Amino acid sequence: MKNNDFVMGDKISIHNSAIGAVGSGAVNYGNVTSASPDYDYSVILEEIKKLKEALYNIPQNDAQIIALSDIIHAEQAAVSQDGSTMVKYLKKLGVWVLDVAKEVGVNVISGLIGK
Repeated sequence: MKNNDFVMGDKISIHNSAIGAVGSGAVNYGNVTSASPDYDYSVILEEIKKLKEALYNIPQNDAQIIALSDIIHAEQAAVSQDGSTMVKYLKKLGVWVLDVAKEVGVNVISGLIGK
């Protein structure tokens, strides 16, 4: 601080540090990382195809057609190994799709749908 500096409130100086929260009332809710999880896309694609086939065989109403569309979008994201988009579409699926996924034994996808 220089001789003529006038400080009102907090005077905060941070140098070469990764700080999670700074200043009055600041809160750190834990570590935030941008690292994406490692997905086994070959297993996920196999399970998505199995679930998609099961959904094709169910009589279709509007909700089921939308879910099938979300499965197709998730499949496309898995093909391009875009995990965040894939999970976004899987999380949109309803409880009834989770039940179908459990029935056909796609455990990895069931885990992602149920999150």
